[in-house]
Parts: sequence; C-alpha cells; structure tokens
Amino acid sequence: MYNNSDKFTSKKQPANRRKAQSANRKTDGGARKTDRAASSSRPQPPASNRRPPVAAKQTHRQQRPAQSKQGAFRKTASLGKYRRRKIRWGRLGGVLAVAALFGFGAQWLIIHGLPQLAQRLRADVTQVTAKSQPLPYTSGSYLALSRQIQLYLRSQPGTYAVAGTDLTTGATFGYGQREAFSAAGTIALPVAISLYSAIAGGAMKPTTIVHLRAQDEQAGPGYIGGMPVGTPFTVTQLARAAIVRGDVVATNMLIRKLGVAQIDAFMTEAGSGHSLSQPPLITPRDLTLYLAYLYTMDQAHPRSVGPLMADLRAVNGEGRIVDGFPAGTRLAQVVGDWPKEFHNAAIIWTVGHPIALSICSDGVTMAAARAVEAHVAKLAANFEQHG
Repeated sequence: MYNNSDKFTSKKQPANRRKAQSANRKTDGGARKTDRAASSSRPQPPASNRRPPVAAKQTHRQQRPAQSKQGAFRKTASLGKYRRRKIRWGRLGGVLAVAALFGFGAQWLIIHGLPQLAQRLRADVTQVTAKSQPLPYTSGSYLALSRQIQLYLRSQPGTYAVAGTDLTTGATFGYGQREAFSAAGTIALPVAISLYSAIAGGAMKPTTIVHLRAQDEQAGPGYIGGMPVGTPFTVTQLARAAIVRGDVVATNMLIRKLGVAQIDAFMTEAGSGHSLSQPPLITPRDLTLYLAYLYTMDQAHPRSVGPLMADLRAVNGEGRIVDGFPAGTRLAQVVGDWPKEFHNAAIIWTVGHPIALSICSDGVTMAAARAVEAHVAKLAANFEQHG
C-alpha cells in the first residue's frame, strides 16, 4: 500500500531505499566523470573557431551580495537615529522661530501698540466726557468779531472795508469785503505772486533780465523811473522794488515781461473777479485771497517763494496793522496808498495760527486811516488770543 508521507519526509523512508538512492547517485557521478573524460579526448577545434564559454546563470540570490542579519539591523538602527536627530533639529528651529516672532511682537506692542491704544482710549474718553461747546476759529465763531468790526467802522467818517481769512480753518470774517477800490500800489501783490509762481514751476529763472523801456515810465513812487532807458534788472530785483518801495515802473516792467493774460489768469484762479483793466480795481476780499494763495505756495515751495516772503516782511507798515498786534508778532504785508485812499494787507502769525487781514479806505486822511487800521487789527488780535 502506498504511503503519502514518504514523499514529504526522508526520515520515514526504509533503510534499504536510502541505500539504493545513495548507490544511484554514485553511479550517476561516475557516468558524468566518464562523459567528461570522453569529451576531453575528442579533437578540439582551433582556438579561433572556439566559442567563449557561456557563463552559468546565476540565481537572484547569488547576484545580490549577502547581508547578514546583524548588518541589516545596524543599518536600520543608524537610519532611525538619523531621522530622530533630524526631527530634534527641526523642532529646535521651530521653537527658535516662534520665540523670535514672539519677541518682535512683544517689542512692537510695548513701543508702539500700547501707546497708540492708550492715546486712542484717551481721545475717546475726552470726546465722551468733554462739554459741548462751539469749535474755535470757525465761520460761526468769527461772527462776533465781524459784528464788532461793523459797529466800529460805521461810526467812522469815510468809507472802510475789511476782509479776513483764517489760514488754518479757511473761515472768513469782515465788513464790506467786496467793496471795490482803486488798487494803487497793492496791484504789485498779484503781479509778484504770479512771477514767483512761474519761478516755482520752472517757467522762469530768478536771474531773468528785463531792460527798462520808455513805455514803462509812469509818475509815482519808486526809483527805477529815473534810470536810463535800457538799464537791465532781474525779475527778482523788480519784484522787490515793486513790493518794498511801491515802484510803479518796476510793476509795469513785470507786467510787460509776464504778460497781462498770465497775471489775469492767476487772479481768476485765486478767486478774484477783477483783472488788470484800466484803472485796476481791488477789494479787501481779493487781497486776502492773494495772501492765502501765497501762504499755501510758501508751504509747498519755501525755497522758491522765500525771497518774496522776505520782501513782504521788509515793507514799512509802521503805525498801521502791525500796531494792533503784540510786539514781536511776525508779519508779512503790502501797502498801497493813493490820494485819500489807503490800503494795507498782511499775513499775521498770531498766537493761535496765521490769518490774512486786509483793510481798504477811501475819502479819508492818512492819519485817520492808520488809526482805523490799527484798531481793527487790535480787535482781530484780541479775538485770536481769547476767542
């Protein structure tokens, strides 16, 4: 009877069967040796015709280098150690980055954040707890000053008009602001501002030369009219003569150089309704508009406009608007006097902030006009100081 267990284990095979298998192996080995001997005795072909021996095929296990279990374990342990070290360095870098960001954030919060927060909270508390009161230096608050000026001027003989502009808030005040008068020497103000506007814009150089011509001659104050025809002057020299000395010939030379159209365009841009028509007219409101324009231009181009501001500060206005303000008050002004007409306009840097003030008169004496100008200026100074 056939036993299936014989093909799975050699231990259960009979001893005689094992002997038979061993004998067969010996017989096969002897036969193979005989075959090799016979083949060696055969004649061999020439070396040139002999094929190279074919290398025996190697199994997949024979091609791969043998690795011991101990070597594989060491490699695995080394790789794990490298990964753990990399993770530690990554964690350390992340912690340092977070710490740096937190440090910068805390520094910004201490230096900038907390002070700004405190300032805003303080402003909110002040806004909530402050008593309701009208804002100073607005058009509404200037109404009281306008009434004082009106009551005072109505009691004075002659014709007076006053215009004022707060150069910080833009509020206006005055009495008869649009009353027209002969421009007289104050016409030099829009001409000079138009010139320096061209200089600030690069359209003209301060050293541009203008020669005196016969058509520029006119009777009036100044010294250029006595110069020979053809005498050269720079445009800045002419502007200084027109502003500081009221030189009518210097003003005419500037008008000829700039052109009537350019000056009229500036006057319109500033808000004036007048032009250089003959005879030129001006209102107190026009003068404050020109001064406000000049103040803004000086803020934007202090180097270019600085010489004109210096000329205005050099004008001799003693006994006029300047007398109404405390001693030492900074002031830049222009004057224009004509028989029985006296005009004075100025930028005054008051205690609170700068204002533009212009006063025009007609049908009065010089002494009366100066007294009125000083008194009106005093009313404005008191308002600016006390509200």
